[in-house]
Amino acid sequence: MPSELSRRVEGKLNELIDEETKRKFGELNIVTDVSEMATGSIRVRFQPLSAYSPIAVDIGRSIRTAALSVDGVLTVKIECSGHMMDELVDRLVNQD
Repeated sequence: MPSELSRRVEGKLNELIDEETKRKFGELNIVTDVSEMATGSIRVRFQPLSAYSPIAVDIGRSIRTAALSVDGVLTVKIECSGHMMDELVDRLVNQD
């Protein structure tokens, strides 16, 4: 069962706007999972609209920034799936 914090983060992320389509992330199912791994520690998995999306890093950074803006979130780990360069996207997005 999702925690209250992960539900609040997911609600915030679903309101983000995709730059390419101008539609909300929630409508596009870009965010595939939001989990609280430990108190205040959130993991977000997302899937860009295309395996070749040139803005996958930008999407991941937007997700990270929005998740960190939710009260109670201390750390965020972003995981990209479905992109031809998942590992590179993850590394770039999760840099501090």
